[in-house]
Amino acid sequence: MYNLAKTNSLKPVGQVLINEREVPFATYRVQDGDTTYSLWLRFRSMTTVGALNAANGLQSNELVTGKTLKVPLVL
Repeated sequence: MYNLAKTNSLKPVGQVLINEREVPFATYRVQDGDTTYSLWLRFRSMTTVGALNAANGLQSNELVTGKTLKVPLVL
């Protein structure tokens, strides 16, 4: 698990299927106030909102504090 509050550097820990393509992903533990949009702003050079949603089965911008998300490294 990476503490991304301290760094924007992500290290791949596995593979996830996005649009019928396997891509590497890192993990992130949701902090209070995080949204998929705020995560995209932080990691926009590495992922997209759509990839975050697809990798985690998300239907909205709201996230549950403490949940671990996959951050697909698609860019």
